[in-house]
Amino acid sequence: MTNLDCIVSNCVYNDDKCCCREDITVKGRSAESNKETCCGSFVEQKDGAVKQAAGKPSKETDVFCDACKCEFNQDHKCGAEHIGIAGKSACSCVETECSSFCCCN
Repeated sequence: MTNLDCIVSNCVYNDDKCCCREDITVKGRSAESNKETCCGSFVEQKDGAVKQAAGKPSKETDVFCDACKCEFNQDHKCGAEHIGIAGKSACSCVETECSSFCCCN
């Protein structure tokens, strides 16, 4: 499992920079920079909606990764000890990014 810090406070799964999902998916199959990645598990928190806690908030999260060119990608799973997801005021997944992405090319 990867330690995850998520600053995407507008996501229904975010609880004090922790994720309430058991796992997330980082997208960006052909990404060569962190700006070309995104959290595919992001769901926007709409006004008046209740946070959808799928589980207990936890720093330890399974991270599946489609970013084939990231040095931490180990057979579509993140092998980094710690990653960050950025996009504080995101309204869609494309406004988020894996801030820990590191291109191996």
